Amino acid sequence: MAETNEQNKPLIWKELVLGFAVVESCLYHSIRTIPIVTASSGEEVLFTDNLTRLTKLEIDETVKGVLPVPFPTYEITGSMPVEGEEFSEVLLLGYEYPGMEAPDWMEILKREVENPRRCV
Repeated sequence: MAETNEQNKPLIWKELVLGFAVVESCLYHSIRTIPIVTASSGEEVLFTDNLTRLTKLEIDETVKGVLPVPFPTYEITGSMPVEGEEFSEVLLLGYEYPGMEAPDWMEILKREVENPRRCV
C-alpha cells in the first residue's frame, strides 16, 4: 500500500510479503532469495514488477522452494522524486517483521539516495 503524499514528495510503500522463493543458479553456483509480495491494487500491478519477479529468472536458474515468513511481514520500498523527470528510481529500503520496531523509513530513503556507492 502506497502512502499518500503531495506531488514531488518522497514516497514510501509497504508491500505484504507472502514468503521468499529460494532460487539456485547453476551458472554462478549460488543461491538467492526473491521476495514474493502482493500488490495492493490493480494500479500498482501496472507500475511495478512485483507480480512478475519470479518470471524473471536468469538463464540456468531454478526455484528450489519457498521460505515462509511470519505474518504480517512487509517489504519497504521508497522513491525520491527528481525534478524534471517523470519517473524516479524505486529503492528497496528493508523489511518489517512482527515484533520489530520499525525504523524511520524516510530517513533511510534519504540516506540511500545520498549514498552514491550503494549497490545497483
